[in-house]
Amino acid sequence: MSIDINQISSNRPEGPKRHDNGNITTPPVQNIENKQAKTPSQDNRDSVSLSSTAQNLAKIETELKSLPDVNQSKVDAIKAKIDNGDYQVNSQNLAQKLLDIEV
Repeated sequence: MSIDINQISSNRPEGPKRHDNGNITTPPVQNIENKQAKTPSQDNRDSVSLSSTAQNLAKIETELKSLPDVNQSKVDAIKAKIDNGDYQVNSQNLAQKLLDIEV
């Protein structure tokens, strides 16, 4: 059984053609008229709007970035206790925290 592929897709736009000499040529682009004429108000630009939740999250993120990474007053208080010899380590609490990290 033979299939004639020369007339299969006559309604498809012409694509690049390869000639016997190996050169590839592309047919000229045809100007296809748009059935609806675009007016200046029909601009094809994309737009994005954020929900109020997303705006609140962005605001919170900005506020968090402005906070310091370390609570310096706590660090200073612990340093003072260590220097005075008043700092007591809760060994049970420390052991539990170490076990929680491992799990």
